[in-house]
Order: sequence, then C-alpha cells, then structure tokens
Amino acid sequence: MTDTRTRILDLAEDFTQTKGFNNFSYLDLAAEIGVKNSSIHYYFKAKADLALALVERIRETHNEACKSFSHRLATPQERLGALIDHFKCYIRDKKICMCGMMAAEFETVSPEVRMALALYFRDMRTWISQQFVQMNDPNPEDRALQFLSALEGSVLLARLEADPMIVDRSLDIFVNH
Repeated sequence: MTDTRTRILDLAEDFTQTKGFNNFSYLDLAAEIGVKNSSIHYYFKAKADLALALVERIRETHNEACKSFSHRLATPQERLGALIDHFKCYIRDKKICMCGMMAAEFETVSPEVRMALALYFRDMRTWISQQFVQMNDPNPEDRALQFLSALEGSVLLARLEADPMIVDRSLDIFVNH
C-alpha cells in the first residue's frame, strides 16, 4: 500500500496538472485522501513545502526518464521522440506538465520553488541540448530552448483543442529533419 506522503504528493500533482497549484487546498487533499487536515500538515508544514517536494520529485522522475531514453534508444531523434511521447501522455490524461503549470504561477510560489523550477528546466534543456549536439546542430543550446518551448506550448494548445497531434506537428521539425 502507498504511504500517506506519497498519496498526498500524487494527488497534489494531479490537482496541479489539472487545475493549478493555487486552486486546491490542504482541505481538498485531506478530503480526497480521507485523512485529517493535520495529517497533510504533518508531512508538509506549509504549501510551499508541498510545492518544493512536487517539483523535486518530478525533476527526479524526468531526469530518470531521460537517462532511460539515453540508455535504451540508439539515436538522438529516437530519444527526443520518446520525450515527446512522454509529454503526450499528459494530454491523454487531460493534464499538462506540472512544472509548466507551476512556472505559469511563478509569482505566487516561494523563492525556493522558483529555484527548483529553474533547475528542472535547466536539466531538461541540458539533456535536450545533448541530443542536438549528437545531431551535429550548430546551435544546440538554442535548439534545445526552441524544442522545450515548443514542447511546453504545444502541450497547452493540444489540451485546449483536445488534439494530441498538435504536439507532433509542432515538434516534427526537430526530430525528422
């Protein structure tokens, strides 16, 4: 059985991805999980602590996914395609990238969460840039920034328009050319 802390993080991640970090409370979490509000505070004294734990967890998860892509897949194009597919799961689940959502709420999160978000996006850009280096792109850092921007933006549009193909159409130029 999943421990209470993990259940809180799982539900808070789901809430963040579907309605935004600022649109749920500890009472919402407690009611859904079936625990007292004080149980949520036991694990996360303040909502900023919960936000930081969420960003750190998704950063670790995505870093592990990227390492897995690097080990399993032979070409940078295949690895970038796997990252695209990973993000397309958000649309299937009617969600968006949690760090993308929190970045949109940047002004309302703590400085520690802002730093963690910056590290998450730095890690993503670094890994993506490495793929473009292997593709002999003359400006891998710029291409990584363009790719990540297109990825995050296309997930938002695909969710809005209920069309996962928007992601493929937005990123095809990076992977297939």
